[in-house]
Amino acid sequence: MPAARFRLGRLPGKIPVGLRDLTFYAAGALPAAPPSVAVPHVADWGMLGNDTWGDCGVAGFQHNLESASAAAGESEAFPTADQVVSYYLDYTGGQDSGVVLSDFLAHVKQDGFYGHTVQAYAPVSVSDVNTLRFAIDAYGASYVGITVTQAMMDAAQGNPPWTWTLDDMQGDPIGGHCIILAGYDSNWLYGITWGAVVEIAWPAWHQMGDEAWAILSGELARGDGRGIDLAALQADLSRLTT
Repeated sequence: MPAARFRLGRLPGKIPVGLRDLTFYAAGALPAAPPSVAVPHVADWGMLGNDTWGDCGVAGFQHNLESASAAAGESEAFPTADQVVSYYLDYTGGQDSGVVLSDFLAHVKQDGFYGHTVQAYAPVSVSDVNTLRFAIDAYGASYVGITVTQAMMDAAQGNPPWTWTLDDMQGDPIGGHCIILAGYDSNWLYGITWGAVVEIAWPAWHQMGDEAWAILSGELARGDGRGIDLAALQADLSRLTT
């Protein structure tokens, strides 16, 4: 895959004041995640415009919905690449400016996404392995952001496993990127980015991960928090926009 087809577009992350970590909303102890979760089968993840536009935040959101749907055994229709790009440009006012992931989630929760909905969302600490694994298992994926250096971008050509070293991650960042984490085992996280599944070594994740989100999408049964007090989380989210 030529370098020109790798596009970034995640703006620096933020957690809205008043929104707590996913663990705060646990209805008792979080259910234990299994030791491994396979990537749900999706026939074609698709680039979704991220070879031309910096729409990784929107493409990643659709990948999250697709992963959640496949994990639940549902068969749903999802927007085309052109529709994803159109949504992105409508959201940004026509500018290829990228998105702040939490702001974009707030927008989708309010306005929807081509008939797909978000019941709630909450941040997950990037260093909290147990909760990250729980989110992937319970909600079909985790929506995450990383910072990319030129050395990392160069090393990503050809879709090899991401086993970045500290040397790879040194140097000036060239931008932020949004991917999803759709599976894991003891050695790897399995990310979806640029239309492909990529293996990410756990040590590399601990160096590159900047933010992670659990999305309780409409692909889940309505009102099913999967161990989370959904009403309390939704109440906090509602106060962010009032």
